Amino acid sequence: MEVQPGALTDAGTRQSEIAGQLTELSGRLTTAADAASAAGDPAVEEAMTGAVQSWQASLAMVSHSVGSIGSNLGSASIAYLTVDESAIPAG
Repeated sequence: MEVQPGALTDAGTRQSEIAGQLTELSGRLTTAADAASAAGDPAVEEAMTGAVQSWQASLAMVSHSVGSIGSNLGSASIAYLTVDESAIPAG
């Protein structure tokens, strides 16, 4: 079996970046809810606030999952490197 630890590390880094982008998107939704609040219509404000809260909760869960994938890929890379270094002596 052949593993490319560098590819695992790169994939883990990318997943962590995506998790950060999802968190950033969640923050942008707050701005949208604030804009609806400024419209002055309580029904619109309530509907928008509820929708934004639902989206933010979903984005938080997805961000956590994607971030965990990134962390796991990084850990797998380290594990493979450690095994390779201890099982296959240099030289």
